[in-house]
Amino acid sequence: MYGPVAPAELPKQDAEKVRIIADRWWRANQGHEQWATAAKECVDSVEGRQWTEQQKLKLAQEGRPILTFNKTAPLVRLVTGYMRNNRTDIRYRASNDGQSTPQVAEAHTKIFKVTSEANQLPWTEADVFLDGLVTGRGFVDLRLNFEQNDLGEIKIEAKDPFSIFLDPDAESYDLNDHAFVAETRWLRLDAIEACYGIAAAKSVRPFVGTSGQSWGGFPFLETSGPEITPLRTFGQTDDPTNQWFRDFFHTELIDRYRKTVRVIDMQHRITTWGPCFIDLETGDKIPVPQFWTKLQIEKALYHAQQIGNPLIVQNRAYKRVRWTVLVGDLMVHDDWSPYQNYTLTGFFPYFRRGMTRGMVHDLLDPQREINKRRSAELEIVSRTANSGWMLNKDSVSAEEETNFRRNGAKPGFVGTYRGDPTKKPERINPAPPPMAMERLEQRATEDLREISGINESALGNLDRVQSGRAIEARQRQAVIAIQMYMDNFSRTKDLLGRRHLEVVQRHYTEERMFRVTGEGGNEETLMVNQRAINPMTGQPTGVKMNDLTIGRYSVSIDETPLSPDFKAAQFDEMMEILKQLGPVGQAFMQIRPDLVMDMSTLPRKDEWSAALRQAIGAAPPMPGQPGAPGMPPPGGGGVPLPPGHPALGGAPALGGGQNVIPLQPPQRMPG
Repeated sequence: MYGPVAPAELPKQDAEKVRIIADRWWRANQGHEQWATAAKECVDSVEGRQWTEQQKLKLAQEGRPILTFNKTAPLVRLVTGYMRNNRTDIRYRASNDGQSTPQVAEAHTKIFKVTSEANQLPWTEADVFLDGLVTGRGFVDLRLNFEQNDLGEIKIEAKDPFSIFLDPDAESYDLNDHAFVAETRWLRLDAIEACYGIAAAKSVRPFVGTSGQSWGGFPFLETSGPEITPLRTFGQTDDPTNQWFRDFFHTELIDRYRKTVRVIDMQHRITTWGPCFIDLETGDKIPVPQFWTKLQIEKALYHAQQIGNPLIVQNRAYKRVRWTVLVGDLMVHDDWSPYQNYTLTGFFPYFRRGMTRGMVHDLLDPQREINKRRSAELEIVSRTANSGWMLNKDSVSAEEETNFRRNGAKPGFVGTYRGDPTKKPERINPAPPPMAMERLEQRATEDLREISGINESALGNLDRVQSGRAIEARQRQAVIAIQMYMDNFSRTKDLLGRRHLEVVQRHYTEERMFRVTGEGGNEETLMVNQRAINPMTGQPTGVKMNDLTIGRYSVSIDETPLSPDFKAAQFDEMMEILKQLGPVGQAFMQIRPDLVMDMSTLPRKDEWSAALRQAIGAAPPMPGQPGAPGMPPPGGGGVPLPPGHPALGGAPALGGGQNVIPLQPPQRMPG
């Protein structure tokens, strides 16, 4: 987690720091519980658990039906399907700092593609999007992993939002503007030993057993309530442990049944003073690595002087990320983070000044209304199916009355009576179910669609409209209603691209080789941080090819619109105009293919434009285009000539067209 080798000793225990971390976590837990209570209900609603255990027990005791018609799940699946069919790609562009290059920007783009394939990022993004859509919060974690490579490889995974605790005083979408972000996890002893060292595992081991020992200080977590979380394991149960095996004082810290302990993993920002490298040409500054000696700093300054880079070292105030991990009141890790920013990136479908909501929050009441009305209607119909009989006490015997009571509701029932025909038994005609029940259920179903902004046309069902154009308009209307979710997800992906760029530039400093899929689906090899070889001496020089560590780069998202119909109509209109212009329109498409591509809905437009320009540059100019016979060269002026002019070889132009002869550029006169 923090390197290929776990520390041999515990960090220095600081009671004051433990109290600060505990207070931060306790305050974050108060707001987290309010969000988690509603979010758990949303998850249960989507997954079909729409009746509480108390409600089901009460209805069962009363003999009433319990029906669940999950009409929320199709709406969630539809929005998730929109997201999966309109994925976005991250691309890096060179900025104007003078050190970035388009070649290295393309290398960063390819490395992100390799990272995406290695981490199955499309499926990870789908998990994060679904978490955010249902609960209002989704989180993706990006950090280095040392399991297969001692130099570290980037690992991206989705985090359970119910285990992430945010700063209650923050109001920014970007988590890096928060004072801290914390995560709770249940770890086994072997995981604690592998991540935090043998000393940490030895200190925790007595509490996992049955010795009954207590913590050395104060078990602050015992003041918190139980963890609020929906079902999130294949066991399909809230707590598979036996409560008799739980420690009384540390119920929320230790699970002796599974031999696990709960850890608080907190990343928090600290403003500190320290030596920084400052570039006098660009003004860029970067903190000196923590473990650098004075000799290493002098070597860096000497090397910068040799290549003509004015570099100095001065103390500056800057923010750093501190990483602290607690088990109870025991600090098992406390050190500076190897990253400039937090490893977590958040996704919030609806966000306003710290307020987060998902798509399902507003659909809970209509969904409850549907289940309640349908169950009540079924109960009414079931109770009135056997409406009973009206019997004259003189027309049937006691035996026949018993027969009516037992079998009167069965099909093929035969009953007898005696005496006056006017006194024959008559079935009681029940009153029809109230139409208000059906109308209330229909209104609840309509409320679901109106609140979510998704109509039946978007779901693929028959709507009130008939024409295909009207159906497309209704579908576009539904797409606009969920555009905010997609826009915020693009924002999250932009932040993720920035985190990826930061980790690559700071940690991919050695020479590496990547195999990426190039143009045409062909596999190509990408070498980065490779030192150039002097052809005279055969020795490596100080120049690096595809140096990832220098330069500033911006992140761009190749977006594919959710509803391409409008842009497609605009593209068709533009193509029709160019077609009506004839040769002029064809010449325009060759001169400015970038404008034509910008009107399309294709991804990777830059590559398309570059490939078209390259193909057009290799092709001969078309008639009427600059450089063609009778036309001035590109960039030159000209005057029209009549057909048959000697300058044109005496050949008259066909079709009455005009030709031009190039003018000589103006000459500066002496003096």
